[in-house]
Amino acid sequence: MTPQDAPVPRGPWSEVPTVEMPTGDTSIPISLLRDVADALLKLPGAKVCDWAAQQPIVGLSTEYCSTVYVAGDGDSLSWRVSEPVAGNHKTCRPFFAVKDDDYPPSQVWVVGYVHNHLCAAPPSSDDLSAWPTDVFDPFVAMAEVRLWPGNPAPARYKNTPIELASALVAERQDGTRIFLRWFPTGEVQQWSNAKSRWVTLGTCAPGNLTGHGMTVPRCRPGSLQLLSK
Repeated sequence: MTPQDAPVPRGPWSEVPTVEMPTGDTSIPISLLRDVADALLKLPGAKVCDWAAQQPIVGLSTEYCSTVYVAGDGDSLSWRVSEPVAGNHKTCRPFFAVKDDDYPPSQVWVVGYVHNHLCAAPPSSDDLSAWPTDVFDPFVAMAEVRLWPGNPAPARYKNTPIELASALVAERQDGTRIFLRWFPTGEVQQWSNAKSRWVTLGTCAPGNLTGHGMTVPRCRPGSLQLLSK
């Protein structure tokens, strides 16, 4: 979790346009993620990968996290992201709060976070355990619902609840981009350009801790297989 004395990032990030609702989706929309990818993936180190080894490069590769949130009121909400926070070649630590330039805290709801993934890899156990998961024991069970006690209630747009999710954006060696999002209930989805919709790849939870760190996520019906297009 973010240290309490760490500065809270500001939003909205000027590099990413806000997306007004409705978007035709009840969670993080693809239009926002496309804009996030354009901004995040041009930051220093955001696409650096040793493609021969399929591994990030220590000291050169960098992950960046931005908080995903909605702001406004029930009749006028917009999707926004905070200014990014840099991590290292393996991870970045998301903030679960944001200072919005336009709205007071009472009109801001954090939905999740988004980050770039190096070498176009699927979500890691660290990604799934960061948030949102079962806050009491993230290595045992994901949350049972997609709504999170919010501000003080989950965000709603015209009586439609906004579903929590986090996401990653990545770029393959050939320049094609990957957009993934996952919910607190464990479903992992990838945007399919061919089908122009989200496709569920599986249901995952963080792997068990080992002597060498985190294992890959535990998924059903099996390990995640990313779509080619």
